[in-house]
Amino acid sequence: MTDEVSHRTVTDRARRGMRRARLLSVALAGFALASPALAQRSVTVLGPTENPLRDGIPAFTLVANGFAPADMPLRFTLQVGTTIGFATGLLADTTVSATGTRATIAPRRLFPEKSSVYWRGVVTTAAGLQVNSDVTGPRFTAPWVTLVAPNNPNGSTVTSKRPVFTWSSARIDASAGRWQYEIRIIGSRGETIVVGRLDDTTYVPIRDLEGNTSYHWLLSAWTLAGDSTRVQSAATFVVLDPTVPPATILFQNFPNPFPNDRVNATCVWFDLRSSSVVQLHVLDLRGNSVRTLIPSAAFPASTSLPAGRYGRASEGSNSGCDEHLSWDGRDDNGRTVPPGVYLIRLRADGVETFRKALFKGR
Repeated sequence: MTDEVSHRTVTDRARRGMRRARLLSVALAGFALASPALAQRSVTVLGPTENPLRDGIPAFTLVANGFAPADMPLRFTLQVGTTIGFATGLLADTTVSATGTRATIAPRRLFPEKSSVYWRGVVTTAAGLQVNSDVTGPRFTAPWVTLVAPNNPNGSTVTSKRPVFTWSSARIDASAGRWQYEIRIIGSRGETIVVGRLDDTTYVPIRDLEGNTSYHWLLSAWTLAGDSTRVQSAATFVVLDPTVPPATILFQNFPNPFPNDRVNATCVWFDLRSSSVVQLHVLDLRGNSVRTLIPSAAFPASTSLPAGRYGRASEGSNSGCDEHLSWDGRDDNGRTVPPGVYLIRLRADGVETFRKALFKGR
């Protein structure tokens, strides 16, 4: 009896062991068949590599790797968003079908300028299996339009009464058409002097601008898809008249107020109609002299200055003004003055002129 029970127990254990072995064998076989196929499937996104992006509407190519004929046809989805999770802020969520293993997709609208973006690709098989690519980003988008010249942040001078205006813009896909532009040249009193519409990035006014007058310019740009932007020049520009100035003028100093995040001093420009002894001072509101700009080592006392234009830097300079005719907020002793309003006074050619300068302090 004992031998019979013992034999039955051994037999049951053997049967259970064989059953587990068969189940394990089946599972391993299934894993061996399924895992390589799953592991081989991957998605690659071929997109722009620069940072910041130069293209306003980049093109992307999605490549499906390791997919079997049974997976066809494939659906390719490009997702572009402002957040890494793509749950919100989607800029593009475009799906196309393809009989092959790659598809090229260009978003229909411009990416927002001066923002960060992320993108990924998703490939869906005929059976509904989705395979995602890695996420790329953040990548930063460049401004849609950048003004080039005349656009010195400290002020620009040009010698032509019909200066050449130039700018650059983000590249866009041909499906969005070409950029369209409107340029406006604005006078010192805020009046519009010239308006031009074009699809080029260079503009020459159709008539002369007035010499010795400050201007700034505005550029509006838009696409056929409805994206638009507007940019204003960083500072004013002045057309230098090659002839003798028609009047003795003290121009408004710039930048004003000052200093700012680009420059520490303000520029002082003036014109002389005829040869004259010149006095140029910075005064406080009580009329006390704070800083003497003329006479100075560069402009000796009792010496007549010839007719001409003063304070400008040479054309092409990054400073915008003559360093001898700029004020950095210090008095004649090199001490920084308190923040506030000061007066710039020009005495020359029988003319006395004042301009207010606002010093923000340091």
